[in-house]
Amino acid sequence: MKFEIIVCEDDRSFRQDLIQWIECRFPSASVLGFLDGKGLLEHVRFHEKKRIVIVDIVLAKGEDGIVLAKAIKKIDPLCVIIFMSSFLEKACDVYEVEHCYFVYKPQKEARLEPAILKAIGLLNELSSSIVVHTNSSIVRLDPNAIYYLERIKRYTLVHMEEQTLKIKEDLEALSQVLPMSFHRSHRAFVVNFDHVSSYMVRDLKMRDGALLSVSRSYQRSIKEAFHQYLIESRELEK
Repeated sequence: MKFEIIVCEDDRSFRQDLIQWIECRFPSASVLGFLDGKGLLEHVRFHEKKRIVIVDIVLAKGEDGIVLAKAIKKIDPLCVIIFMSSFLEKACDVYEVEHCYFVYKPQKEARLEPAILKAIGLLNELSSSIVVHTNSSIVRLDPNAIYYLERIKRYTLVHMEEQTLKIKEDLEALSQVLPMSFHRSHRAFVVNFDHVSSYMVRDLKMRDGALLSVSRSYQRSIKEAFHQYLIESRELEK
């Protein structure tokens, strides 16, 4: 897995030592350093990569690392945050934003390596996620939890076991990022074969009881794709 580790630290000497320390222990990662949030946010905005961001909670000129982390997560919801600080009293503040670890700087040698290993594990888990947009937020979804997608006018309904989410992305865009188990069955539907309980020529019955139409133009492709899906599923069970 290709990924980058970003260090945001206003102490130039400490930042450089930290970058060298990370490069030595994690040679497969691309390691970058930033003095403050301005350059970091610009990099995140224009470079789409899997990344871990290590950010000092107290930066120069009163910049708040926690506020910066929130801004990073808005641009890149899949990035993994590690907080660092010389002030233990700041540890409680980190819960304002999703993160995977807090490292007390005097304990860097003992704590940072397990923190990065944990972050890499989370990055691997998140790599299969997709990011979608509702009217008010950015949401990360596990494709395996999606039963089917339904396009209604200018929005898409994501049907899952426990909820239905209304998002802005259209079916064409979503089809580009979803796994091979998803197939178009109708101009209004994209179906996850993993959650199909039965298939008839003109209908797909989902595990939640929904009966989805297979339009005439998709009948042949759905028949062939579902047949291949069943063959591959049986092979995996052996």
